[in-house]
Amino acid sequence: MNLKTVSLTDETMTWAKKSADLKGVSVPRMLAELIEEARQDDQDYQAAMSVIRANNRSYVSAEEMKAKYLR
Repeated sequence: MNLKTVSLTDETMTWAKKSADLKGVSVPRMLAELIEEARQDDQDYQAAMSVIRANNRSYVSAEEMKAKYLR
Protein backbone atom coordinates (compact mmCIF):
# COMPACT_ATOMS: atom_id res chain seq x y z
CA MET A 1 0.00 0.00 0.00
CA ASN A 2 1.26 3.50 -0.78
CA LEU A 3 0.87 6.53 1.45
CA LYS A 4 0.25 9.83 -0.36
CA THR A 5 -0.37 13.40 0.76
CA VAL A 6 -3.24 15.36 -0.78
CA SER A 7 -3.70 19.12 -0.44
CA LEU A 8 -7.31 20.28 -0.18
CA THR A 9 -8.81 23.69 0.32
CA ASP A 10 -10.41 24.31 3.70
CA GLU A 11 -13.83 24.31 2.05
CA THR A 12 -13.19 20.96 0.34
CA MET A 13 -11.80 19.43 3.54
CA THR A 14 -14.87 20.55 5.48
CA TRP A 15 -17.09 18.90 2.86
CA ALA A 16 -14.93 15.75 2.85
CA LYS A 17 -15.13 15.42 6.64
CA LYS A 18 -18.92 15.82 6.63
CA SER A 19 -19.34 13.41 3.73
CA ALA A 20 -17.05 10.79 5.26
CA ASP A 21 -18.83 11.13 8.60
CA LEU A 22 -22.21 10.54 6.97
CA LYS A 23 -20.80 7.40 5.33
CA GLY A 24 -19.21 6.23 8.55
CA VAL A 25 -15.68 6.16 7.15
CA SER A 26 -12.53 8.21 7.51
CA VAL A 27 -11.58 10.88 4.96
CA PRO A 28 -8.62 8.80 3.68
CA ARG A 29 -10.90 5.74 3.30
CA MET A 30 -13.51 7.81 1.44
CA LEU A 31 -10.84 9.22 -0.89
CA ALA A 32 -9.46 5.74 -1.54
CA GLU A 33 -12.96 4.47 -2.37
CA LEU A 34 -13.62 7.43 -4.70
CA ILE A 35 -10.34 6.84 -6.53
CA GLU A 36 -11.02 3.11 -6.84
CA GLU A 37 -14.51 3.82 -8.20
CA ALA A 38 -13.04 6.23 -10.77
CA ARG A 39 -10.48 3.57 -11.78
CA GLN A 40 -13.22 0.98 -12.26
CA ASP A 41 -15.31 3.47 -14.26
CA ASP A 42 -12.31 4.13 -16.49
CA GLN A 43 -11.78 0.40 -17.05
CA ASP A 44 -15.46 -0.03 -17.92
CA TYR A 45 -15.28 2.91 -20.34
CA GLN A 46 -12.17 1.50 -22.02
CA ALA A 47 -13.84 -1.91 -22.38
CA ALA A 48 -16.95 -0.32 -23.90
CA MET A 49 -14.85 1.72 -26.31
CA SER A 50 -13.05 -1.46 -27.41
CA VAL A 51 -16.39 -2.98 -28.32
CA ILE A 52 -17.49 0.18 -30.14
CA ARG A 53 -14.25 0.26 -32.14
CA ALA A 54 -14.36 -3.46 -33.00
CA ASN A 55 -14.93 -4.23 -36.67
CA ASN A 56 -16.72 -7.50 -35.96
CA ARG A 57 -19.38 -6.26 -33.59
CA SER A 58 -22.98 -7.18 -34.26
CA TYR A 59 -26.10 -5.16 -33.65
CA VAL A 60 -29.33 -6.27 -32.04
CA SER A 61 -32.56 -4.47 -32.78
CA ALA A 62 -34.88 -3.17 -30.10
CA GLU A 63 -37.46 -5.72 -31.23
CA GLU A 64 -34.97 -8.57 -30.76
CA MET A 65 -34.10 -7.32 -27.26
CA LYS A 66 -37.77 -7.03 -26.30
CA ALA A 67 -38.51 -10.51 -27.61
CA LYS A 68 -35.59 -11.98 -25.70
CA TYR A 69 -35.90 -10.16 -22.37
CA LEU A 70 -39.50 -8.93 -22.06
CA ARG A 71 -41.49 -12.12 -22.31
